Amino acid sequence: MKKMIAIILMAVMLMSVMLLSACGGGDTATEPDEKPESTGTDDSKPAVDEGTSVEIRVAWWGDTKRHELYNQICDVFESKNPNIKLIREPVSWTDYWDKLTVQSASGGAPDFMGMHPQFASDYVRRGVLEPLDTYVKDGTIDLSNFSQAAIDSGTVNGVNYMISMGLTTNTVLVNKSMLEDLGVQIPDFDWTWDDLKAIGSEARAALDAKGKKDSWLREDASGAYQIFRYWARQNGRDLYTADGNIAYTKEDAASWFAMWKDLRDSGVVPDSATTTEYSKATLEDSLIARGKTAMVSVPPNQYKLYSAALPEAELIMVRNPSKPDGKAGEFVEGAHFAISSKTTPEKKLAAAKLINFWVNDEDSIKLFRLDQGVPANTKMVEFLTPLLDEQDKDIVDYVSKTIEIAAPTTFPPSGASEVDSLFQQIAEKVRFDQLTPEDAGAQLVSEAQAILDSNKK
Repeated sequence: MKKMIAIILMAVMLMSVMLLSACGGGDTATEPDEKPESTGTDDSKPAVDEGTSVEIRVAWWGDTKRHELYNQICDVFESKNPNIKLIREPVSWTDYWDKLTVQSASGGAPDFMGMHPQFASDYVRRGVLEPLDTYVKDGTIDLSNFSQAAIDSGTVNGVNYMISMGLTTNTVLVNKSMLEDLGVQIPDFDWTWDDLKAIGSEARAALDAKGKKDSWLREDASGAYQIFRYWARQNGRDLYTADGNIAYTKEDAASWFAMWKDLRDSGVVPDSATTTEYSKATLEDSLIARGKTAMVSVPPNQYKLYSAALPEAELIMVRNPSKPDGKAGEFVEGAHFAISSKTTPEKKLAAAKLINFWVNDEDSIKLFRLDQGVPANTKMVEFLTPLLDEQDKDIVDYVSKTIEIAAPTTFPPSGASEVDSLFQQIAEKVRFDQLTPEDAGAQLVSEAQAILDSNKK
């Protein structure tokens, strides 16, 4: 009888231990008055540790070369985080946004995704993007070595929704060798629109003297909305207001179109027919690659591509021209990483870990390099610089200089892509003298605002 009682007591004790273990969740048990550390908007988000396996969908845009590069980065991340599996969804730029539009409408956006300022406000408004401030606060995403400008580039209405892939601004690429051959002044890093006109006049005279009637100083950028943005910002405004309206005036736009008409009429930039002919040319067939112009406005990460297309020429980068009494037009540009707000807490946390790895880990940066601009993490820039060639170092130097003077900007609202197309159409009408600069400015502001108003409904 005593043995039987002892056996029964041991069985009861064993069952009690098993029940307590099951209720407590094993190694992840917490005291009743403790709450798991918050990692996002949901305070009950669990941790992703070695005992929890999770799969997340990872999407980006690009060409075959970029797909190969990003797959390498994903492979390294998985080797360091064996419990997180990355389902990769790479596509081209156009296909990416078409696909994301459909996925977002059904609540099926990728867990980890590329995002661009051109579309960010629209995706935030539709509740597609997860706020990241809590992930930053608890250290899951480390922004301690990011400049405030880099952090602000991913902030919409005071909330951080995106983390910069890399910092960039716009540049004017100059064929220094061509200008020296013409005996024309080389523009300084800081130059003005008046300098552009003066150098253009010199270049026109030198080209005519050499019988090069079909060559010019630079391409006609009158239809480039993102370059016009510099003009508007130098006038103390921008493309859009914080509440999603047109920020510039019809006078801003009219003066822009008038300046380019003057440059066209004086032969500093090509005639309308030539601009149309080369509007869709590949880099290798562009005016500057053919030696017909000495300048072009491009993102600085294209510096090496143009250098390869002009192997005998020395190319330099200078700022977009400014106004002597105007404000700086520079602002932080570049793509970002974001997380879907519609996925599970575990997947959100895994995606946050991937973001942190991508922008802050040396093993990622030595692969990623300058693919999307200069790393926003200043310590990663220091780590990366010795690994770069001279042209890459030139890009880092240029972006570092311009970021210092960059000022905050406003994200484009819904309908911005339509406004961009409208701007190009109106600029083309001015080029072919179908609209005066004054009428073009008034039409642009009126029709652009109507587009934005229709997208608010």
